[in-house]
Amino acid sequence: MTLAELSRSTKIKEGSLTALEEARFEALPARVFVVGYVGAYARAVGLDAGEALELLATSSPAAPLGAIGECMAKVVARAPAQSQPDGERPLADRRRVGVVVVVFLLLIVATLTLSLLLHHGGRVGGGMS
Repeated sequence: MTLAELSRSTKIKEGSLTALEEARFEALPARVFVVGYVGAYARAVGLDAGEALELLATSSPAAPLGAIGECMAKVVARAPAQSQPDGERPLADRRRVGVVVVVFLLLIVATLTLSLLLHHGGRVGGGMS
Protein backbone atom coordinates (compact mmCIF):
# COMPACT_ATOMS: atom_id res chain seq x y z
CA MET A 1 0.00 0.00 0.00
CA THR A 2 1.48 3.35 -1.01
CA LEU A 3 1.61 6.35 1.28
CA ALA A 4 -0.95 8.17 -0.90
CA GLU A 5 -3.38 5.22 -0.70
CA LEU A 6 -2.87 5.00 3.05
CA SER A 7 -3.50 8.72 3.35
CA ARG A 8 -6.76 8.44 1.40
CA SER A 9 -8.01 5.45 3.40
CA THR A 10 -7.13 6.88 6.82
CA LYS A 11 -7.81 10.57 6.01
CA ILE A 12 -4.44 11.46 7.54
CA LYS A 13 -2.08 13.84 5.71
CA GLU A 14 0.91 12.19 4.06
CA GLY A 15 3.31 14.38 6.04
CA SER A 16 1.80 13.19 9.30
CA LEU A 17 1.98 9.56 8.16
CA THR A 18 5.65 10.01 7.27
CA ALA A 19 6.36 11.53 10.70
CA LEU A 20 4.45 8.68 12.35
CA GLU A 21 6.42 6.03 10.43
CA GLU A 22 9.69 7.72 11.38
CA ALA A 23 8.56 8.12 15.03
CA ARG A 24 9.03 11.90 14.88
CA PHE A 25 6.33 12.62 17.43
CA GLU A 26 7.44 16.23 17.85
CA ALA A 27 6.30 16.86 14.24
CA LEU A 28 2.81 15.52 14.99
CA PRO A 29 -0.13 17.29 16.63
CA ALA A 30 -1.37 16.65 20.17
CA ARG A 31 -1.09 13.20 21.73
CA VAL A 32 -4.80 12.47 21.31
CA PHE A 33 -4.39 12.80 17.53
CA VAL A 34 -1.33 10.56 17.52
CA VAL A 35 -3.32 7.85 19.30
CA GLY A 36 -6.05 8.17 16.68
CA TYR A 37 -3.49 8.10 13.87
CA VAL A 38 -1.86 4.92 15.22
CA GLY A 39 -5.21 3.15 15.53
CA ALA A 40 -6.32 4.18 12.03
CA TYR A 41 -2.94 3.24 10.54
CA ALA A 42 -3.02 -0.21 12.16
CA ARG A 43 -6.58 -0.93 10.96
CA ALA A 44 -5.73 0.26 7.43
CA VAL A 45 -2.79 -2.13 7.10
CA GLY A 46 -4.65 -5.03 8.74
CA LEU A 47 -3.02 -5.05 12.17
CA ASP A 48 -4.61 -5.12 15.61
CA ALA A 49 -5.18 -1.50 16.71
CA GLY A 50 -5.08 -2.48 20.41
CA GLU A 51 -1.61 -3.97 20.10
CA ALA A 52 -0.38 -0.97 18.13
CA LEU A 53 -1.67 1.39 20.83
CA GLU A 54 -0.01 -0.68 23.56
CA LEU A 55 3.27 -0.49 21.64
CA LEU A 56 2.84 3.28 21.34
CA ALA A 57 2.23 3.57 25.09
CA THR A 58 5.39 1.63 25.93
CA SER A 59 7.67 3.19 23.31
CA SER A 60 6.46 6.76 23.67
CA PRO A 61 4.72 7.31 26.99
CA ALA A 62 2.56 10.39 27.43
CA ALA A 63 3.92 13.35 29.35
CA PRO A 64 3.45 13.01 33.10
CA LEU A 65 0.81 15.21 34.68
CA GLY A 66 3.46 17.17 36.57
CA ALA A 67 5.08 18.30 33.33
CA ILE A 68 1.73 19.41 31.97
CA GLY A 69 0.92 21.34 35.13
CA GLU A 70 4.28 23.13 35.14
CA CYS A 71 3.77 24.58 31.67
CA MET A 72 0.21 25.74 32.39
CA ALA A 73 1.37 29.02 33.93
CA LYS A 74 3.17 29.86 30.67
CA VAL A 75 0.07 29.07 28.62
CA VAL A 76 -2.15 31.23 30.82
CA ALA A 77 0.39 34.07 30.79
CA ARG A 78 0.45 34.06 26.97
CA ALA A 79 -3.33 33.88 26.61
CA PRO A 80 -4.82 37.08 25.19
CA ALA A 81 -6.73 39.23 27.62
CA GLN A 82 -10.46 39.10 27.13
CA SER A 83 -11.26 42.75 27.52
CA GLN A 84 -13.96 44.56 25.58
CA PRO A 85 -13.00 47.57 23.46
CA ASP A 86 -14.41 50.84 24.75
CA GLY A 87 -18.14 51.13 24.12
CA GLU A 88 -18.55 47.57 22.79
CA ARG A 89 -21.06 45.24 24.42
CA PRO A 90 -20.26 41.62 25.31
CA LEU A 91 -21.31 38.97 22.79
CA ALA A 92 -24.14 37.62 24.99
CA ASP A 93 -25.73 41.08 25.20
CA ARG A 94 -25.47 41.58 21.44
CA ARG A 95 -27.11 38.21 20.80
CA ARG A 96 -29.91 39.03 23.21
CA VAL A 97 -30.58 42.33 21.41
CA GLY A 98 -30.62 40.50 18.06
CA VAL A 99 -33.17 37.98 19.32
CA VAL A 100 -35.40 40.77 20.64
CA VAL A 101 -35.28 42.57 17.28
CA VAL A 102 -36.18 39.40 15.36
CA VAL A 103 -39.10 38.62 17.69
CA PHE A 104 -40.34 42.21 17.39
CA LEU A 105 -40.22 42.06 13.58
CA LEU A 106 -42.08 38.73 13.58
CA LEU A 107 -44.80 40.25 15.76
CA ILE A 108 -45.18 43.16 13.35
CA VAL A 109 -45.46 40.82 10.35
CA ALA A 110 -47.98 38.62 12.17
CA THR A 111 -50.05 41.65 13.16
CA LEU A 112 -50.09 43.04 9.62
CA THR A 113 -51.02 39.65 8.17
CA LEU A 114 -53.85 39.21 10.66
CA SER A 115 -55.05 42.76 10.03
CA LEU A 116 -55.16 42.23 6.25
CA LEU A 117 -56.98 38.90 6.59
CA LEU A 118 -59.60 40.38 8.93
CA HIS A 119 -60.04 43.50 6.79
CA HIS A 120 -60.70 41.48 3.62
CA GLY A 121 -62.93 38.96 5.36
CA GLY A 122 -60.46 36.13 4.92
CA ARG A 123 -60.66 36.28 1.10
CA VAL A 124 -57.39 35.71 -0.68
CA GLY A 125 -56.79 36.93 -4.24
CA GLY A 126 -58.97 40.04 -4.14
CA GLY A 127 -62.13 38.35 -5.49
CA MET A 128 -60.93 38.20 -9.11
CA SER A 129 -62.21 34.69 -9.78
